Amino acid sequence: MVRESAFRFPVADLLAHVGDRRNVACDAPIDWGLDLSRVGPRLTADLVLESASGGIVVRGPVTTLLANTCHRCLKEWQEPLAVEILEALGVDDDPDGYRLYGNVADLEPVLRDAVLLAVPLLPTCGPDCRGLCAVCGADLNGTSCPGHDDEPDSPFAPLRGLLDT
Repeated sequence: MVRESAFRFPVADLLAHVGDRRNVACDAPIDWGLDLSRVGPRLTADLVLESASGGIVVRGPVTTLLANTCHRCLKEWQEPLAVEILEALGVDDDPDGYRLYGNVADLEPVLRDAVLLAVPLLPTCGPDCRGLCAVCGADLNGTSCPGHDDEPDSPFAPLRGLLDT
């Protein structure tokens, strides 16, 4: 038995008449992620499906929650993510475009691509984030690490005197 997706919508009625439109809503659990960000646990979209010459146009707002990890200091935080969708499905002369599956529009690839493209590849908790100490791992945003510069076993220890002159 094939499980139906909350992102699949029949569009036979729209394909019959150019210019027809229908509002659809998605509210479904998701678990999409990148290395330092996770999207979800739910995605909400209020979309308009409109027939156009050769396919269906999908447009509307999509919202979800984004859980980030700062790539500098590893601080974690959550924030809402809102994306505006405007895509065409089923256009025959676009080999890289999104497909229609018979008379069904599967919007999951469209929504996933738009949402994941809006997620930062290297999330940062703030522009002034100082990161972690490379020696002891302390968060440099809240504490300082005095004494690491004076370590004699550093391969750069002989070069420190050059900066003083």
